[in-house]
Amino acid sequence: MASTAAGGRWLHGPVPDLLLGCGLWYVAALALLCFAGPEIRTGGGSTWLPLAALLFGTPHYGATLLRVYERREDRRAYVVFSVWATLALIAVFALAVHDALLGSLVLTVYLSWSPWHYSGQNYGLAVMFLRRRGVPVPSLAKRALHASFFLSFLLTLLAQHAGRQGSYVPLDYAGAGYVFLPLGLPQPYTGWAIDALAVAYLGCLGVAGRLLLRGGSLRDLLPTAMLVLSQALWFSVPLLARHWGLLQGLEPLGTRFDTFYFLWIAIGHSVQYVWVTSYYARVGAGWSGLQPYLLKALLAGAVVWTLPVMLFSPGLLGRLSFDAGLGILVASTVNLHHFVLDGAIWKLRDGRVARILLRPRAAPDAPIADAPGRGWLRGAIWAVGAVCIAVTVVVKWESRAIPRALEDGDLTRAMAGARRLAWVGHDSVAVRRALGDEIARRGSVDRAVGEYRRALALQPDAATWYKLGSLYARSGRWEQALAAYQGGLGVAPDEDRLHHEVGAAWLQMGEPAKARDAFARAAALDPEHGMHRVMLERAERMLESGDAAGPGNGGS
Repeated sequence: MASTAAGGRWLHGPVPDLLLGCGLWYVAALALLCFAGPEIRTGGGSTWLPLAALLFGTPHYGATLLRVYERREDRRAYVVFSVWATLALIAVFALAVHDALLGSLVLTVYLSWSPWHYSGQNYGLAVMFLRRRGVPVPSLAKRALHASFFLSFLLTLLAQHAGRQGSYVPLDYAGAGYVFLPLGLPQPYTGWAIDALAVAYLGCLGVAGRLLLRGGSLRDLLPTAMLVLSQALWFSVPLLARHWGLLQGLEPLGTRFDTFYFLWIAIGHSVQYVWVTSYYARVGAGWSGLQPYLLKALLAGAVVWTLPVMLFSPGLLGRLSFDAGLGILVASTVNLHHFVLDGAIWKLRDGRVARILLRPRAAPDAPIADAPGRGWLRGAIWAVGAVCIAVTVVVKWESRAIPRALEDGDLTRAMAGARRLAWVGHDSVAVRRALGDEIARRGSVDRAVGEYRRALALQPDAATWYKLGSLYARSGRWEQALAAYQGGLGVAPDEDRLHHEVGAAWLQMGEPAKARDAFARAAALDPEHGMHRVMLERAERMLESGDAAGPGNGGS
């Protein structure tokens, strides 16, 4: 990267700035996804996209940690946020692990705040490019430009809290232990508000563009225009397309694959963040090169993502497995911590930030000096980060290897992988249930029961209770089957198939009156399911005749 490029109108140079910082790569990727989205998604996209989110997202969080904690003067300057706000969030996280409502509130605050965090970064960079180019920014133009980013966020927030499908909150993003809690804003008023805000958003863009063009050329405004476009493609365009029912044949603008396209936005933001923080680090402190900086950011980010999962996994300090809610709670808390720190450290009115980001040819700061006797601590932190990276690699590897082993019938390999996941705090309900299914298929009832019980210890969900009950039923162990089905109803009291199986178990145990009540409840929950009615009539006939069911007479 040429120092002349970094010291003038650009940070790293025109190509990396437009491609990475202003989102040109995202525009190109979105255009490709509009025409080949299904092929990319099904051709391995669902595998490598989370990996890309990890590779870019982890350094993105780590870069903030380096910015706040690496220099002694920064730690002192931001002590309210680096120490006290951090401790408060850790306390909230520890409580939320054991309180579903508090955890859901944490998740809701994270998903509500997230689009503003992204929007604020886009706005700050847009102003930065104008200032570096010497473009006059009248107060009205600045207010209109800021309002456009804020209105884009507000559109997203309204759609989120109206509970609209595809409104930035992915349908399968929240873990089973925690849920997004929308405010439930009433319709049709929310729809009208979105229409009005869309008009105001376009009006603010028009005012800002016209005023800025009076003092700068199109070439001067290109980076800012690209950031406005990125903001629109991340939030405004998909939301308004769904709201107005436009272009729903284009997969990125539809609502069916929310999580997949949510990750694209997250990657776009992360790439942009690493781009600007790497420039700040190079100019603002002792710089040893891009690769060492990215490695340090990766290690720092890995610590905050991995240690909480290991410490608060079931069996240690937690109650839910990673895939049953712990993962999304960690993600929510780490992001909130990131938002809080970012809100403090990236103020363009801050003298040091302004000197580096707004003024061409800023002089580097003095190299960072360790406090006497503290070098060992820095080394220990990097060693922990390396361990966390290794854990992440193990988790990613086993998460792919275990399903392949089960498909190949290699049960020994799959069970060994499940043990390794459990060792690093990623014991999985889905993996344990899949192991139980395979063991049951091979006829080993007691071993299958053990795997289902392990899954229930991680998360007592209705699907696993149903599988356990069905396994007992196939073995003729009706009392245990009944207990399992009733356990499922304790989690999902309106699950009609569980009521049906409870009725079948009661029939097998010679209790037609209890069976009739269970079948009646199943039929009330799903009147379209004909077998509920058939079994209800059978139980009623048995009551009328005074008979009790014998083995094999009560199943569905």
